[in-house]
Amino acid sequence: MELNDAVHERRSIRAFLPEQVDRDKLVRMVEVARWAPSWGNTQPWEIVIADGEKAAELTRRLVEEGKKGAFPRTDIEIPLVFPDTHKKRYMELGRDLLTCIGIARDDKDGRLQHYLNMYGFFGAPAVVYFFIDRELSVPYACLDIGSIGTTLCYAAVQEGLGTIYLAASMHFPDIVREVLDVPEEKKLVIGIAVGVPHPDEPASLFRSTREPVERILRFA
Repeated sequence: MELNDAVHERRSIRAFLPEQVDRDKLVRMVEVARWAPSWGNTQPWEIVIADGEKAAELTRRLVEEGKKGAFPRTDIEIPLVFPDTHKKRYMELGRDLLTCIGIARDDKDGRLQHYLNMYGFFGAPAVVYFFIDRELSVPYACLDIGSIGTTLCYAAVQEGLGTIYLAASMHFPDIVREVLDVPEEKKLVIGIAVGVPHPDEPASLFRSTREPVERILRFA
């Protein structure tokens, strides 16, 4: 597969088939992704993959916490305020996605279920978690995690799989560390759900828009 094809085919999948992902495929994805660039070749990433019973236990625990209405207690600060331009894109994504999957603006139960589905990884059978040492400089280390994480997403396309970055996966790092037996000195940065995209569900077929090149690029 050409790189261009993988980049253009990748999208955020929000409905997966329940079939387990072959671990050989997951290993091959990491084999490719580990060549992603990092600052000074520090390679700060530590990867733990939850599948099978571990993924099921995480789903149960995170959904349970979500139903309580618990506020996220993340290791990494998550943005709550955006400049107007970015906020507009964020709001448009939410509107377009919910419209696509048939959840009305006033459908509180539907919106709550969609929110809880995030904690269930949208049914994905595996989640790739990325951790860093607590003493690392967070901005640079997170830049590196974005590098390897996105490379992993392209590698997944090559394996016939779909992915989605899930902020909800790192809302409760204490639970994740407990289930995955990760020491406290490791910060949870993000989880990426992996699986076979559902071929028919609108949430799997939905794709967000991108700004045209002329809006984001200029030559000095």
